[in-house]
Amino acid sequence: MGYPALDLPTKTALPVEDAESEERAEEQPVPPVGFAQPVTPEIAPEALALVEDHSPAAVLQASTRKRSSVRKASDAVDEDDDPEAGQEVSFVVAARRKAFWRRPMVRTVLGVLLLMSVAVLALQVAVQERDRLAAMDARARPWLMALCAPLHCEIAPPRQIADVVIDSSSFNKARGDSYQLALTMKSKASIPLAMPAVELTLTDAQDQPVLRRVLLPTDMGAPMELSAGGEWSASVSVIVTTGGARVAGYRLLAFYP
Repeated sequence: MGYPALDLPTKTALPVEDAESEERAEEQPVPPVGFAQPVTPEIAPEALALVEDHSPAAVLQASTRKRSSVRKASDAVDEDDDPEAGQEVSFVVAARRKAFWRRPMVRTVLGVLLLMSVAVLALQVAVQERDRLAAMDARARPWLMALCAPLHCEIAPPRQIADVVIDSSSFNKARGDSYQLALTMKSKASIPLAMPAVELTLTDAQDQPVLRRVLLPTDMGAPMELSAGGEWSASVSVIVTTGGARVAGYRLLAFYP
């Protein structure tokens, strides 16, 4: 019994170079599976920044900056296209202001406020100078009295001490400690003035004051008002107690207390 013949692969002869390269490949060690060295790709910083900016907050911030830069660029373009836009805006604003103050209603309100201010100022002057106004014009006295009623002020003769002078005087001894003072006052004003008080100063031989006494209009029996351009004379009895000091002279001074 015979067996069938088997077709065995025949080994083909390799060229010399291929054989050498195959031997070198067999000699190189093959790294074990599972111990391969990791390969770290080289990434540029710009790429890393782009990767980090993918967060929602960074994306929102980037979009905001982009819109702001676009708005600034559009404003710059508008200013470059129309450099006189700012001047036109200021001109329009000034024109609107002028038009506002020229409105009839605004002018009416301003006129009323001006009249009220003038009236208040006139009332202040009238209250401050009420005595002078009443002395200059007797017809204004009733109006001034009505004005002073709610303000609780009084109307009295004006005081102008520069227009009052002591024209003449004398001081003579009477009996005991009594002295007789005689004086005459004159007014140089064109309106009635309030009667001033008189200060009497007694002096010794060295012209040093020994005694001072103030005589009010009521003490001298004088009226409360000195007529315009008029004069007033009186003789007043004065009691002087100097405590032994000898009186050699006197001085008189008119004043408003």
